[in-house]
Amino acid sequence: MFRRVHGSGELLLSQIYAVSSTLSYFAVSHWKEKMGRALVFGLCFLLLSPFPFAFSEKCFPKEKKALLQLKKDLGNPYIITSWNEKEDCCEWYCCVTCDERTNHVISIDISSSIPDANLSGPIPPSIGDLPYLESITFHKLPNLVGPLQPAIAKLTKLKSLFITYTNLSGPLPGFLGQLKNLELIKLSFNNLSGPIPSSLSQLPNLGSLQLDRNKLTGPIPASFGSFKKPGPDLMLSHNQLSGPIPASLGNLNPDNIDLSRNKLEGDASMLFSSKKTTQVIDLSRNKLSFDMSHLTFPKKSLIWLDLNHNNVYGNIPVSLTKVENLQQFNVSYNPQLSGQIPQGGELQRFDKYSYFHTKLCGSPLPPCKK
Repeated sequence: MFRRVHGSGELLLSQIYAVSSTLSYFAVSHWKEKMGRALVFGLCFLLLSPFPFAFSEKCFPKEKKALLQLKKDLGNPYIITSWNEKEDCCEWYCCVTCDERTNHVISIDISSSIPDANLSGPIPPSIGDLPYLESITFHKLPNLVGPLQPAIAKLTKLKSLFITYTNLSGPLPGFLGQLKNLELIKLSFNNLSGPIPSSLSQLPNLGSLQLDRNKLTGPIPASFGSFKKPGPDLMLSHNQLSGPIPASLGNLNPDNIDLSRNKLEGDASMLFSSKKTTQVIDLSRNKLSFDMSHLTFPKKSLIWLDLNHNNVYGNIPVSLTKVENLQQFNVSYNPQLSGQIPQGGELQRFDKYSYFHTKLCGSPLPPCKK
């Protein structure tokens, strides 16, 4: 009896153990399933969460380091106070743009609406440690001084170099001609001096060259005639450029050409043709001397023609009356320009001061003497 009871007990215990093991198996499996779901949910939350986590910073450490060094070298100015090492540089609220796909820094734009004297010093060499830069802008920073930083030569992806209203000085460096992706060079309202490098004509994508209001000297490079057509806008006014306008510029067809307020001499007739589509031609306040009588002009595109304070001679050609949208016209202070002002077109819209100090006659000036 005892053995049978004992045997039955063993059987009962073994059955209980088997049931218990089965239940434990299902419990553990259920627990694992719940934990797996929780883990997946947690990962999704971290990835999609709007809150920043240290490991999600987009900014590349080397580029962030270069930006912080640039800030330090410029005297930690208020305008870039948001450049904080504890925050993602792609999220700084001012002056830095990162590529949305690669997260590399592609643009620096330190601009002020009014002159900002807090930023001071030369352009730091650390700017060359941002190899993916496509655009550089410094605007209205009167204490930005020194030469154009040589380290910019390393920025082979650069498309736009925009530095205006600063006290940048020294020569215009030839290395700019090596930055083949440049589309815009705007270095207006600075103190750059010396000649314009002929190597700039090697820039195949340049659409606008704006070097006005500096202290540049010497001739306009003859190589500029070899710019890829139609050629860039040439804004070279308010300098001290001298010598003749290269005949090779006649090969170009830019939208805008402003060579005013220099010391240029000789012929400029190569810039004019009815086959061109130029909109603005400003050659005022030079020493240019050429016969205007037989010039032709872009009929539909020309809106601005200013030749005042030169030595232009001959007559105003009748072809100028065919220009449809002329909004600004001035041939004053060309003492050898003579004859009757052609009637028609837009020429009578302009007052006498557009024709002042010439030998011209007819409306809007007094009638010609018979």
